[in-house]
Amino acid sequence: MNRKTIILLLVSLILFSCKSKVEKGEEELKAEKVAFFNKKLNLTKDEADLFWPVYDEYWVKKNQIYDNRRSAMKYCGKNLEKLSNEEITKYADMYVNFKKEESDLLVEFNGKFKKVLPPTKVFLLYQTDYEFKNYLLKQIQNSGNK
Repeated sequence: MNRKTIILLLVSLILFSCKSKVEKGEEELKAEKVAFFNKKLNLTKDEADLFWPVYDEYWVKKNQIYDNRRSAMKYCGKNLEKLSNEEITKYADMYVNFKKEESDLLVEFNGKFKKVLPPTKVFLLYQTDYEFKNYLLKQIQNSGNK
């Protein structure tokens, strides 16, 4: 093998290794989230079997909205000095629309959650979601203190 081929193979292996570590981290986070929610919501096996596909669908759609908002706001923030007032107004309106999409999504999935969980657990779901975010933030803060 020539030198370029060896270097290309090494770079490919490194990139594959990094990608698998990221995927492993995502899988571990998902498993931690599932355990956290199952414990806090005290889900039965039947409830969990019905709940998680609905929640996963919600999470995918919510992240799509977040990604779109983040992308638009990042672009606007980087180019704020170059944009006209009309363009800035368009981005401000887009931000509000993204928030409305999040709200509409929550309303839609609140109905779906009520079909698979009792009312108390639906309420606890929203509390648990907030608690899990705080839990992750504390982990991040604590990891910086090590």
